[in-house]
Amino acid sequence: MTSLVGYELKDSVATITLDDGKVNVLGPAMQTAINEALDRAEKDSAKAVVLAGNGRVFSGGFDLTVFQSGDAQAAHGMLAGGFELAVRAMTFPAPVIMAATGPAIAMGSFLLLSGDHRVGQPKSRCQAIEVAIGMTIPIAALEIMRFRLTPAAFQRGAALASTFAGEEAVNGGWLDEIVEADRVLARAQEVATEAVTTLNTGAHVGTKLKARESALTAIRAGIDGLATEFSLG
Repeated sequence: MTSLVGYELKDSVATITLDDGKVNVLGPAMQTAINEALDRAEKDSAKAVVLAGNGRVFSGGFDLTVFQSGDAQAAHGMLAGGFELAVRAMTFPAPVIMAATGPAIAMGSFLLLSGDHRVGQPKSRCQAIEVAIGMTIPIAALEIMRFRLTPAAFQRGAALASTFAGEEAVNGGWLDEIVEADRVLARAQEVATEAVTTLNTGAHVGTKLKARESALTAIRAGIDGLATEFSLG
């Protein structure tokens, strides 16, 4: 792993902390680092995973410099890698608890939505910002949003780039609970520990795969069609 993420295993809970010193952009290097940490969690037979942001944000989304470089293959690779990471979180062989220590924007918000339980704080702003910055939201991202958000929050979030925070984020489906800012990580770890002690891991995985089958099929189709959708062939 690289220094972009931290890893700690305690009482069968693996805590993976994103920290690039800035806004945790989900560029190729960060994606690789997170996947390596998840590989380690699987190797360590972790029974739950906490994925947390740094003291500033959960994640600000994709690295825009990759899109601005004009390298279509690099853009496609980053897009596909981000959505593959979301699918991995949705299908991970143990509960995945997201600790939204701060804002979750664009791909950061889609990754947040891919957790089994999401803990935030009052300033954990959740937003699919794409249409506000001149980007069309990929089908894969829309399917992640559709999977987790209420119909009204989905429409506002996708078409209007609406911002959700606090109770509105909970009511809309972006988060499951709100705690004080200094309690986000600790609370996420508490939820993870409870999952370790109360859930049968095999039953958890089998059930969530059944429950998410249609969403995963739609997301996978979106990933497979990215090159065509955005002329990145």
